[in-house]
This record gives sequence, C-alpha cells and structure tokens, in this order.
Amino acid sequence: MPDIQTEGYEFFGMSDIEIKSMFIERIEYLMANHGWSRKMLADKSGLPTSSIYAKLDRDSTSQLTLIDMCALAKAFDVSVVQLLPLTQQELNQGGKPLAKASMMRMWDVLLSRSQEELEVIFEIDQLLHARKKD
Repeated sequence: MPDIQTEGYEFFGMSDIEIKSMFIERIEYLMANHGWSRKMLADKSGLPTSSIYAKLDRDSTSQLTLIDMCALAKAFDVSVVQLLPLTQQELNQGGKPLAKASMMRMWDVLLSRSQEELEVIFEIDQLLHARKKD
C-alpha cells in the first residue's frame, strides 16, 4: 500500500501532553485574535476562571473535556472541529478559522432553500450590489 501523506488530525503516536499543548496553542491563538484574557474567556464561555487557568496550563494534569470544548467553541463562535490543532496549511494561512459557526449555520440554512427561493435571494443580492455602486 502506498504511503499517503495527509494533513488531517491524526494523533497516533503523539503523547497526551503534545496533543494538549496543540489544543492550548489553538485556543491561545483564538484568544489573541479576539483580544481576550483567560478571565474574559472564562466569562464568555461560562466556565470557571480557575478551570480555564488550570486547563490552559501546559504543565497541569487538568484536561479539556468535550463539554469544555463545546463551551469554548460557542464563546469563540466557531465549530468544535475548528478547535482542533492547526494543520500546517492553516499555519501557513495565518491560523484563522475558515468561518464562524454562525456563518456556517447561515450557509446551511441558505443551501437548504429551494431553487426558486435561491433565485429570489440572488436577485435581492444583485439589487443590493447595484445600490452600493450608485
């Protein structure tokens, strides 16, 4: 079988400490992007401040749970998947999430519309862009 190089989220062979450090790096990047301190992150996520400090300490044995990840994703307005460690491609692009979770939800809603409804939305969009040019 050929050796296929992937850029996915494969953690086989990595220690728990390495994986935790990668999650913390991603969370710290998002915090910096929003201009948030750990206290602000705790407030916005609804998680206890002491818990945020412990779980974002690379030397601590405290672990991020799925519930923690969901609360953090909601606070950052990103998908839980977007909290996964950065791939090399994302690092090369500045590490920004592709889209906010609320924007992805909006796209899901729009794409679930019928063809006729999408055509009306497109026509409205064309009118808005025409007004901007005037």
